[in-house]
Amino acid sequence: MTLVCLTAAINCATVGYDASMMSSLNILKSFQTQFEITTELKGLLTATQNLGGIVGGLFAGSVVDKFGRKGGILASSCIVLVSCILHSTATTKEQFFVARILVGFAKALDISAVPTYLVELAPPSKRGFVAGLYWTCWLLGAIISSAVGYGARSIAGNWSWRLICLCMAGPASLCIFLLAFIPESPRWLISKGREREGLAVLTRFHGGGGENHPLVAAQFREIKQTISFEQQNKFESYRAWWKTFVGLKSNRYRAFILISLGIFEQTIGSSIITYYLSSVLNLAGVTSEKSQFAINLGQNCVAFTSALIGICFIDRLGRVRMLVGGTAFCAAILACMAGTQSSTWTPLSFSYCAEVLNFTIRAKGMAFYNIFTSSAGFINQYVIPIGLANIGWRFYIVGVCWNLFAATVIAFTYLETKGLSLEQIDKRFEGVPRDHLEDIIETYNGVKPISEAELGKNTTELVSTEIQETPKKD
Repeated sequence: MTLVCLTAAINCATVGYDASMMSSLNILKSFQTQFEITTELKGLLTATQNLGGIVGGLFAGSVVDKFGRKGGILASSCIVLVSCILHSTATTKEQFFVARILVGFAKALDISAVPTYLVELAPPSKRGFVAGLYWTCWLLGAIISSAVGYGARSIAGNWSWRLICLCMAGPASLCIFLLAFIPESPRWLISKGREREGLAVLTRFHGGGGENHPLVAAQFREIKQTISFEQQNKFESYRAWWKTFVGLKSNRYRAFILISLGIFEQTIGSSIITYYLSSVLNLAGVTSEKSQFAINLGQNCVAFTSALIGICFIDRLGRVRMLVGGTAFCAAILACMAGTQSSTWTPLSFSYCAEVLNFTIRAKGMAFYNIFTSSAGFINQYVIPIGLANIGWRFYIVGVCWNLFAATVIAFTYLETKGLSLEQIDKRFEGVPRDHLEDIIETYNGVKPISEAELGKNTTELVSTEIQETPKKD
């Protein structure tokens, strides 16, 4: 699991590198001179990657479902390498715009593939930590980017900002290398009829090497039954998928969470510091490039430390409680956003969405989520520098009011997923009370070893037969 987490961390570090890279570029005078940066152009260049995210969201889910979770990660990393070349060699605004759009497309694939991969692979008791580590390491990439920016600022001419862009290739290249050493998602393998491989992955990560471990046997049967049922009711087209997605009450509830969380994630205030730290510091009277780079590096280190602390509490405190507390606290001390937002929203904003989606709609649902978060991000990132330029510190008051609204919505409408398997979460969305959920080891006869017949067939009837053989308690 360590190598899996490392690969996911490095993959997300690529996305984080890009975000902090724009903050660094917006500080450098050489970059501003090269592209004749105005307040409006600064917002547009930064926000343009969200356009790629919107377009990529239309295809990302299908790619991840067809080629696997690892296939989606590979495609994302390769696109980042192409965008890195375009960024670092850009001589015109148009080329830089294209590079920004490609980064957004890669991000769409990344968000569809990695959180899905992690929640499908991690044991229920550790899923919050493992999945939360993904977006937490967005800040690792931000730290690397800030450090590179701090060092590159002393280079004369355009190579100061070109070097920052070029170094984005490092995390992406390392991620591609590590993919060869990690397994595919067990749920995806089972859905493709590769039961033995899927069972081997479950055994390795959920049973400590024991194929007949009760939890492994029970989860294997539960996954097979769920996937078999969903495949028998699979969608012939994207239109059919959408019709079913909005046609079921449980899916409309999921859609509400995806849309609202996607908007909240982009608008609770962190974008001000993430992308436009130079504007914030100029407003505060800190205008030296050296000082701004040092503060950028320092706030990313604080944020990363806070996020690491936060993921240790996800499986203890629960998802909803942390989101509400973090959002309310952000409203109270917006000026200290770097530490507050990172310990709650950073590890949860994507992992929670992946948890609430069932297998059939998970990859496409994450792509759907990315469309909304990218749309909100484009508007938000374009408006921030204009707002700061026109109304100054009063812009923060808008953020305070919005954060209080977001905390209220989350507190009264979101579903807690702490300690549940993905299939149990699905039952909760169907209206089953938490205290009425069945124990999967008992229900799926976890004490009975998995038979050869179960590994050779993928039918609901076979799994149902195994369930019927389970001894019932009086």
